[in-house]
Amino acid sequence: MTKHLWLGLLATAALVGGGAVLADGGTGPHKGPVVEWGEEEYHLEVVADAKTGDVTVYVYGNHDDLGKGKAKAIEAKMLTLSLKTPEAKTVKLEAKPAKGDGEGKASVFVGKSDAFKTDKKLAGSVSGKVGTKPYTGEFKQK
Repeated sequence: MTKHLWLGLLATAALVGGGAVLADGGTGPHKGPVVEWGEEEYHLEVVADAKTGDVTVYVYGNHDDLGKGKAKAIEAKMLTLSLKTPEAKTVKLEAKPAKGDGEGKASVFVGKSDAFKTDKKLAGSVSGKVGTKPYTGEFKQK
């Protein structure tokens, strides 16, 4: 794809989406499903590795931040991922602060579950607290 064509596609997407390329329920920069928390407060991307069972959740701010892949560190030590499977599974996601996240904050959370070692498309929710405010949002792998 030529540079000019690529720039044209990005400009069109920005005009149509008000600057944000991705929509809720879409996919994020790492190709994972997106969860929305609150009214455009946060967007989380759920990225699973079917070989290892690892799951990583990346935190972004509003749609614009998500579209740009701009991480947003939050004040949380843990998140909870709940899977809608025949036998409900809960995965604790530990904070794994990225460089520049700041003291007591993280923009990346990690966990592991054999439930992700499958080619089946999973659905569930991610919940947690930012400070004292609780959030939850749904996701579905495509």
